[in-house]
Amino acid sequence: MAVVVTLTWASRPAPDQTAQALALLAAAGSEDGVDPVSEPVLLRLRHRRTGDHLLAQDAHGMLVGYAALDPRADRPTAEFAVHPGHRHRGTGAALADALVERVGVGLWVWAHGEHPGALALAERHGMRRARELWQFRRSLDEPAAHRPMPQGLHLRAFVPGRDEAAVVEVNNRAFAWHPEQADWDVEQLALREDEPWFDPAGFLLAVDGSDRLLGFHWTKVHPGGVGEVYVLGIEPDAQGSGLGSALIAAGLEHLAARGLAEVLLYAESDNDTAVRMYEKVGFRHHHTDVAFLR
Repeated sequence: MAVVVTLTWASRPAPDQTAQALALLAAAGSEDGVDPVSEPVLLRLRHRRTGDHLLAQDAHGMLVGYAALDPRADRPTAEFAVHPGHRHRGTGAALADALVERVGVGLWVWAHGEHPGALALAERHGMRRARELWQFRRSLDEPAAHRPMPQGLHLRAFVPGRDEAAVVEVNNRAFAWHPEQADWDVEQLALREDEPWFDPAGFLLAVDGSDRLLGFHWTKVHPGGVGEVYVLGIEPDAQGSGLGSALIAAGLEHLAARGLAEVLLYAESDNDTAVRMYEKVGFRHHHTDVAFLR
């Protein structure tokens, strides 16, 4: 049965709305077994950064649906979720209609975990599957084979307050092709340093004798105890040297030493080089996040 909801755009939701949105997203993730939105959306909410937030409230003022729109002109991208207790009542369709009305042609929408409801709404709006992000997982019960660092390089831990600029510079060169990762700045890195999970000991830097950064493996430990290859960035001139494999092995060793049982990572489905490297060290496909384009 369809239920009337009130849709409101907010640049910065009120504190109670932010709390409701975070609770809604947590409930949706628990129900579906996959996070309904990406980390940047959660960071904008938790740190109450300005953005385009779409709130769907029922007649009692309860938040039953939430959408986030990254409005940048070159790639407007939306992610949204409906509370599990309020699904199949037209809220998802109302959110999707509002997003299409606001952006029109050129709108990108993520369907994390290929959620059936999101797939149906994408088809209804004539959207095509344009990008796939694969999540891989690997057990840490079997240790990764140790890989030596390329000659002249050694590992050290990230030092907060000192290494941010160098990491951002390497990151942006390494991911110049990437829609979200290509234009990081120190502020974006600092936001993540303020997160409860941040641990500089798990942020491994590969440097030469002059302490010049050639690559890094930033690991993450999720609240549920699953590790992540959070960001693996290699200076373009150092790619193909074996540095990537050495950094992967070092990061897996670090996560295993923390007593974790499993590790995940994300890779673009068409990044054949990365996919082969991850599969070679034991990662296997777990689920797919799909970006649809209108």
